[in-house]
Amino acid sequence: MTAVLAAVVVLAMLALALPAFAQEEQGQAFCDWYWDYTFVKAGGWEYWCWDPQKGWWYGEREDGKAQRIVLTS
Repeated sequence: MTAVLAAVVVLAMLALALPAFAQEEQGQAFCDWYWDYTFVKAGGWEYWCWDPQKGWWYGEREDGKAQRIVLTS
């Protein structure tokens, strides 16, 4: 049962990441909800945006008090 749950989680993560990779190749800014643990410690949907000009992902907590930038090279 644990293996099935893990497989479902991995497939869901890949399905959510594919639109971001498509946008990244086109050089367009893209924002969407992704599953993460940055602002929701138990895991939850977080809003992240890709900035193609700067080459990084950035996310912001709903209350605006915290922001995280993830550099990609």
